[in-house]
Amino acid sequence: MRIIVPFVICTVMSISFVGSVWGNYNSNVLYASLLSASSDKQLQRLDEIAGSLYEAAYTNNRQAGFQQVQQLQRMMTVELRRASGHKEGWIAMEQDARSIERALVNSQMSSEWLLQAARIRLAADALVRPEHALLLQYESIMQDDLSRVEKAWKRQTGDGAIAARASMNSLEAHMKRVEPAMNLLYGSMHGAEVVERISYTNRLLEASRSNTTNDAMIDRSIIALKESIVHMYDKSGRAEVLPTTAIASTSNPLSWTLFLGAFISAILTYSGWRKYKLNPFGVKPLP
Repeated sequence: MRIIVPFVICTVMSISFVGSVWGNYNSNVLYASLLSASSDKQLQRLDEIAGSLYEAAYTNNRQAGFQQVQQLQRMMTVELRRASGHKEGWIAMEQDARSIERALVNSQMSSEWLLQAARIRLAADALVRPEHALLLQYESIMQDDLSRVEKAWKRQTGDGAIAARASMNSLEAHMKRVEPAMNLLYGSMHGAEVVERISYTNRLLEASRSNTTNDAMIDRSIIALKESIVHMYDKSGRAEVLPTTAIASTSNPLSWTLFLGAFISAILTYSGWRKYKLNPFGVKPLP
């Protein structure tokens, strides 16, 4: 009895423990898949609204734009922000949506809110399809902008700094357009180096008009800016996309109780078996 009873208890608790762990795992997987599917549908809908908003801005359809921006603001719920993307990107999208709403209320032309609509469009697209996002196409566009800056800076007409500074406006505008999408996917620090390099190069070019800097500093700044753009998009290409929904691991008290019970029963079974080997059937062996 000292062997059979704890052995049976150990067997029952072990089977129950395995069943509890397996059932909890399956429920978590099912719950995660349900949440993921729900978030995916919401993101798809958000992308559709962002596309319609951009189309309304492009065609100067203020009525459609106002309807779409209201739907967009309702879509950006706390649950969706927690499900996917970084906080900084969502904040930028909300700010752009409010700017569009103010522009529409004040009956401004589409040129006043086209940039914000494009930023939202790129950010929503990056959430839905991060590996093939539209913002990845801006790498070649920004490199072309920088090539024009270099050519303008090296012109021999004496106004290279002025021409280069004017060409920097296009690069700066394109960076502002993709910045919310970058922040949404990779955080605010991801494109911070490019923003700082653009600002520093602009200051050097403006100072060059008064001959307060030298050409070598501008040359080095343009080279560093080119490297920072490559570095930013190189990270984008290799970055791992986080799952839309992550289920936090939680402890299961029943599983732990069954595990401890099975462990104690196993010890009692082994102890009973050892005693039986030393003293079988309670009869001491003859000397």
